[in-house]
Amino acid sequence: MRKISLFFLCAALLLTVNSALAQNVVDPEELNSSFLSLVGSALAWATFAIVVSQGTSILIMWGLGLPPSKLTHEIEDVQNPAVGAFFFIISLIASIFVGFMTTSGFTPDPSTLESAAWIIGGLVIASLYTALIFMIAHRMMGRQPNENVYDYIRREVIKEQNAAVAFFLGGLAVTPFISTVFQLL
Repeated sequence: MRKISLFFLCAALLLTVNSALAQNVVDPEELNSSFLSLVGSALAWATFAIVVSQGTSILIMWGLGLPPSKLTHEIEDVQNPAVGAFFFIISLIASIFVGFMTTSGFTPDPSTLESAAWIIGGLVIASLYTALIFMIAHRMMGRQPNENVYDYIRREVIKEQNAAVAFFLGGLAVTPFISTVFQLL
């Protein structure tokens, strides 16, 4: 998985550099700086949106009578889909809100090749960030001994049909993608 992700990231960077150099509009150092600032910005705002959405969800659940210490039990053991859906909806709303507030607006499209490179790069960045978030969630939730992230998600979502975990993980996954899209705009 790491090799494939690294391949796509390198391919996206190569396509971007190739396209920009062919147009003679950007020198390589400026392009590299732009790419790194975009990546840093997307990761920073995705992290901020996740912290805000999860913190807000936990506080609202606590206000509704479900203390933070019992959230894992409610999601894992009780398998309450309303709790998972709540986390998903708050994550979606928070990431869209943060995205609108942090973007400088729509910029005209560059060439097709450069646009494709930025899209691929954005997908790779968001996918890697989502994988990292899933690893953290796996560590915090009720995993079985010697169970990796993939086996945990497969067991909870496919075998046990736990909608609460599916919604919760979906909420964690949607935020990096929305944040990255808004940074690409």
